[in-house]
Amino acid sequence: MCSCVSANTIITTVGTDATLRCNYDAKYYGRLSVCWGRGAIPNRGCANEVIRTDGTAVISRLSERYLLRGNLGEGDVTLTIRQVQESDSGLYGCRVDIPGWFNDHKHQTTLTVNAGTLATSMSSSSSTKMRTHLTSVTPGLYT
Repeated sequence: MCSCVSANTIITTVGTDATLRCNYDAKYYGRLSVCWGRGAIPNRGCANEVIRTDGTAVISRLSERYLLRGNLGEGDVTLTIRQVQESDSGLYGCRVDIPGWFNDHKHQTTLTVNAGTLATSMSSSSSTKMRTHLTSVTPGLYT
């Protein structure tokens, strides 16, 4: 059992589309419910939910700016936020509802939207130990 959290940071500029990655192994787990929210990921569900899928289709969304463009059947639940504004900056959380106690996959992304014209992206994992534990506990999981 693992309620593991991975994290990364995205830095972009106003008016661009931001891509916040989140994936799970749908071949291993099947199609699962996933939600994206703003703020820290709570013990259940998503805080300030912006979009939710039942594993086959998007079932709720806060705004048309929030999209899941990946292949849901393959576990790609990457969030795209269209035409970001500075007010979109902050912490976002993806929760994959894996059946069983304390099994959910959680991925946090900090989005920084700058008014300037230079866009960069950087990613970092919580730790090598966490990645090893995450891989060994949830086979096929990739972030």
